[in-house]
Amino acid sequence: MRSLKKNMQKLHYSLYSKQIMIYEKDENGNIIYDEIDGEVLPRIIAERAGYSEPVSFYANISAANGTSDSEVFGVSLDYTKTISTSDMTLPISETSLIWFETEPTYNDDGTVNEASADYSVVAVARSLNNVVYAIKKLAKEG
Repeated sequence: MRSLKKNMQKLHYSLYSKQIMIYEKDENGNIIYDEIDGEVLPRIIAERAGYSEPVSFYANISAANGTSDSEVFGVSLDYTKTISTSDMTLPISETSLIWFETEPTYNDDGTVNEASADYSVVAVARSLNNVVYAIKKLAKEG
């Protein structure tokens, strides 16, 4: 009864994997290189966080922020909702992204679009048979 199936909803998570370099390209779409001290290096214009392929899972998600009598993460943590599950094998951490209201989308290069995520994980509280994730709503453009 810890995690009733009728209370579970479908979500997706994506784990932080690495920084992705964004390279300057010419009008043909080829990466521009510069020679620096005899070494040819691509011209980097930006870098962004890279995330793994989103994975679907089922868990209980709260309707709103916790109250003072049920604050499992303390009183100073800013979060919007909590996700509760008895699946102790989920690899979700504080750097993970969550999709609940929308489906994950992808960038032109095939990587997951982190801006399409609905929530970020801000804290993880593990007990013997349960994990609770504090999640914060992400602002979306447009």
